[in-house]
Amino acid sequence: MSTRASIKISNTDGKFVANIYHHYDGYPEYLGQKLIDFIQSGKIVNGIRMGASGIQFNGFNDLAASLVVHLKDEIGNGNVYLYNEDDYGQCGEDYLYEIIENPDEGGEPAVLVMNKDNELEFVQDILDRVASID
Repeated sequence: MSTRASIKISNTDGKFVANIYHHYDGYPEYLGQKLIDFIQSGKIVNGIRMGASGIQFNGFNDLAASLVVHLKDEIGNGNVYLYNEDDYGQCGEDYLYEIIENPDEGGEPAVLVMNKDNELEFVQDILDRVASID
């Protein structure tokens, strides 16, 4: 059985950028961790800087495009799809993720997921709780 998820990405103005549907392995310990790892692999910039070290995302729109490429390349072609904003939460998802600008971290991206109480929670907080149980 599939563990479906959708990832909604909003730009720094809070406007919708992308809805990435992920057909299986959508639970926080897998997809949530992958999202965190991917985001931490780069830095949000305003204009790509030639000669700069590391991965750069030229804003949240570029982050969204890069994430689609990363997920498609890493996982394969039959698992990741682009949907529109109205489809977010309407595709039988088990998990709903959001990638937003985190004002507490200087505008860096944050990964959140809807918890069992229908509240957004930082994925890292969930992963930390799971790790403390193990």
